[in-house]
Formats: sequence, structure tokens, C-alpha cells
Amino acid sequence: MSNIKNLMNSNSDVQRRRRYKQMEMEEKASSNLRKEGWEVFSPTVVCDRIAIKNGKVFLIEFKKPEQRLTESQDKIKKLVRNYRVVYY
Repeated sequence: MSNIKNLMNSNSDVQRRRRYKQMEMEEKASSNLRKEGWEVFSPTVVCDRIAIKNGKVFLIEFKKPEQRLTESQDKIKKLVRNYRVVYY
């Protein structure tokens, strides 16, 4: 049983190291893009859904009437023509 536990812990350690390496690579690439004038955002702060059809892309954020866009979402809305806010 201890061998299985060690294997599981080892697997978790390997996955954690891979994830940290990926995060480092993503941050380095993002930093380089920012130096070139690009705006770079994590997908989790951009919007709730992305709709794509016939080559058109829409970023859609769902909000209750009393909710406001976050600072990043507001910045993205100003940068992206097809950013939509749907109040429900």
C-alpha cells in the first residue's frame, strides 16, 4: 500500500512541477508580448463565454443588473469590438 501512496505523491509532484514550468513559460511569453505593446490577459478574467461563427468571434460577459465589469473586463471591452455584456 505504501508503494501506491508513494507513486501517487510522486505523480502529484511531477504534475506540480510541470504546471509551474508551464506557468513560468506563459509568464515569460506574456511579458515579451507586453514589451511589444500587446495587452495580455488570463482567459479567466476576460469573459464568461466565447461565441464563434463564420469567422466572427464574440466575447460575452453575463452580469446581474447591479453588477459592473471588473477593471480588466472594462479595459477589454474598450479594446475588443465584439465584447458584449448581457444583463439578466
